[in-house]
Amino acid sequence: MFDGPGRHGREEMTTELRSADSPFKPEDLQRLEQLRGAFQPRRFGSGYDPAQVDRIFDAMSSNMTGRSPVPVSDKELDTSQFSLVQRGYFEAEVDAALREIRDIFAKRGMVRLSDE
Repeated sequence: MFDGPGRHGREEMTTELRSADSPFKPEDLQRLEQLRGAFQPRRFGSGYDPAQVDRIFDAMSSNMTGRSPVPVSDKELDTSQFSLVQRGYFEAEVDAALREIRDIFAKRGMVRLSDE
């Protein structure tokens, strides 16, 4: 059988995607995906627009994997940018996830403060 690490003897995909000079660790990307996977759309009422939320999480993923290694601004992680739509994601879940992601980015020195 396959003796190497990961599935089919290959390194994990998160390791393959990471740029050698990325400050993020594989567990950072795993946590981002775990948080993102927990978002549930409301059955009734409104919540954050899923397309907008998914777009910001795609951008954070690209940043973590080194495909877009530019520091993000506080403004980019601000939930006031999201529209409220029917069957949107629960706001509290997204707010908590973005706070945690901001902390990860800050810990890795990848957040720049907005000049407001």
